Amino acid sequence: MNKKKAINATILTAAVLGSLVLLNVISAGLFGRLDLTRDGEFTLSDATRDTLEALRDPVTIRAYFSKDLPPPQAANARFVEDLLEEYYAKGDGKVRYEFVDPLSEETAEDKEKKKEVSRDIFGRAVREETSVEKELRELGIPAVQVRVNEGDKIEVKRAYMGISIQYGDKKEVIPVVAETAGLEYDLTTLIRKISREKAPKIALLTGHDGPDPQKELTRLIGLLGQLYEVSHLDLTKDAKIPDDIDALLVIGPKTPLSQDEQKAIDQFVMSGRSAAFLVGPVAPDLRTLAAEPTDHGLKELLASWGAKISDGLVLDAECATITVAQQRGFMQIQQPVRYPFFPMPKSLDSKHPLTRGLAQIAFPFMSPLELAVPGEGVKGEVLARTSKNAWTQAAPYNLDPFQQWTRDMVTNEGEKGLLVTLQGALPSHFAKGEGADESLKKQAENARVLVAGGHGFVLDQFMSPSNEALALN
Repeated sequence: MNKKKAINATILTAAVLGSLVLLNVISAGLFGRLDLTRDGEFTLSDATRDTLEALRDPVTIRAYFSKDLPPPQAANARFVEDLLEEYYAKGDGKVRYEFVDPLSEETAEDKEKKKEVSRDIFGRAVREETSVEKELRELGIPAVQVRVNEGDKIEVKRAYMGISIQYGDKKEVIPVVAETAGLEYDLTTLIRKISREKAPKIALLTGHDGPDPQKELTRLIGLLGQLYEVSHLDLTKDAKIPDDIDALLVIGPKTPLSQDEQKAIDQFVMSGRSAAFLVGPVAPDLRTLAAEPTDHGLKELLASWGAKISDGLVLDAECATITVAQQRGFMQIQQPVRYPFFPMPKSLDSKHPLTRGLAQIAFPFMSPLELAVPGEGVKGEVLARTSKNAWTQAAPYNLDPFQQWTRDMVTNEGEKGLLVTLQGALPSHFAKGEGADESLKKQAENARVLVAGGHGFVLDQFMSPSNEALALN
């Protein structure tokens, strides 16, 4: 039977969490890690406390929750009120909050308007909106429908479950609190967004046949755009990185960066700014289920800082499950398949601030990394590694998800590094040796670099909407 196989874009894992790791390393380099894990149910994270301490003026948070909500919405309302009380307690007078039942805000005129119901041409009941409804609509907080038990019947009623945040003349809203997971993250992110004087700038390197930012990285850029100003940077035309760029992203280049480009990146890092390199030496093509070696030219530069990227693709018996579309006659079926090319390590560094509190992450099509710290004053850490039941496949690559994984193929070579970070006095790759340019800075005071052996985990096609929400949570 002729089978046509294609890997479905919906990955049944939390692959998008990798974007949050990337967001965290940039955050850490700019103003501290946005670490929103909690040991206690209503114990605020260090990042939230730092955000509140940094407030120059008071922030006002108003939670609009209708009275007598059904469960679980009523439980959400209680959670929100408790959480806001914690913000208030830790805000040192800089946090004000109100918990408002919109009905209690209605005027006598509003109550009369609600009685004046007419019918439109379709026979539907309509009326003029009240002042409270207008205010919430203009804020961006909509009414939602909830099912309420009324004796022996269920009725559908309009209710509000939103939050507004105001700092000076700036406002942001959480339109609907549908669940409480990740609510502290959302609140703190919005408070940071409206209270900072300017957004830090991140540049995404382009010009080397990497993923299209407008088609393949939209979700990543959307996540980063919540806190930063994201721009594109093509060093092939002018190998200079502007001074106002705070962090640099290098994602999946397929052609070599020139010496001038690498020198510009080297000196950017020497200036103490942050950079992330998601740069495996293999380019997979899911349409053909094949992969080809590629050369980005960055191996020596990254190795000089302590991150050695090896050739080949990592496979792991502890892997993600993907769905694969199979054509059987006139029918197409979706079949779940465990796929070793998508390692899903359990051993994320639970103590490191960049990965602490994150769930498992799938890392599609990664090459192995090794740490070789270049000297004193540099700290290197492996943030994600495979299980011990991992191995490496060399070219030619067979990406067929239905291939038979025989014991002679699974060599169990031990743990493989997938994601590493280096911080401290990194040495310049170009300001050393005979004939080196004396004008170059030779060493960073406190640089921060993240290196991954691939970039698949930040591509749109490996992020479902539910995974995106999980990452924000």
